[in-house]
Amino acid sequence: MPNFKIFQDNPEQAKIKIFGNQNVALNTDATGNLAITSTGLAVTAPAGGLMITAPAEGLAITPPASGLTITSTGLAITSAGLAVTAPVNGLMITAPATGLAITPPASGLTITSTGLAITSAGLAVTAPVNGLMITAPAEGLAITPPTGGLMITSTGLAVQASLATTDVSATRANITDIAGSPDQTHTVLNLKTWSLGVVNASTTIAPATVKLQISPDGTSWLDEAGPVTLNTGDVTALVSAVFLKYARVYYAAVNAASAVTLNIFFQGQS
Repeated sequence: MPNFKIFQDNPEQAKIKIFGNQNVALNTDATGNLAITSTGLAVTAPAGGLMITAPAEGLAITPPASGLTITSTGLAITSAGLAVTAPVNGLMITAPATGLAITPPASGLTITSTGLAITSAGLAVTAPVNGLMITAPAEGLAITPPTGGLMITSTGLAVQASLATTDVSATRANITDIAGSPDQTHTVLNLKTWSLGVVNASTTIAPATVKLQISPDGTSWLDEAGPVTLNTGDVTALVSAVFLKYARVYYAAVNAASAVTLNIFFQGQS
């Protein structure tokens, strides 16, 4: 073809070269693809949000030292495994294979929510071997049950409480009145069980009689148990079969010439 020797002798010169506005040819890689070199690459997400799909081995994102801020109308992260490492002063959640361990920061853990929903096929709380221990702060522990009430269901619930006891004793010496006298009045209304014990502690032969009296008002008295004759060294217990508010021992000497000494005990349990 006359006057077109370039196509015959130098076909390479027929290629078109593209230059940018800086009069520099655009760069390509070894396979001819366009190479982009930049100190920063900006990616604009679609309007519906940003989707990051990790490969099977997982995705690691390292934020800058000042922190990472993600602003999006909707962010979807799909990954075979997602690991989040909290800062030193934040909250770390470590999920071992056998369960979930949550370690709050030293300053404490605060959860604020208008509604917290936990959905699980079953939530198991394992207490220590010697039981479950709840330690309240200095100002006390407040447990608010739901409106419908609080139900505790157990195959066996044991509640052990300390019992309050009453133990009053007195010695009545030089008793010579054969007509008798009442001893101290005891209020038994708040006791589940109670009894009166009397010991003839005389040092000589000096018998006495004792009986139990009960009353609803502390004024009108009813003989409930006895009279029982106690010789020197004898002891008896006076127990009521009827429950009234007040109780007392009524005692008398058998012989006015033989002074009696009585030890009287009132013992109860509430």
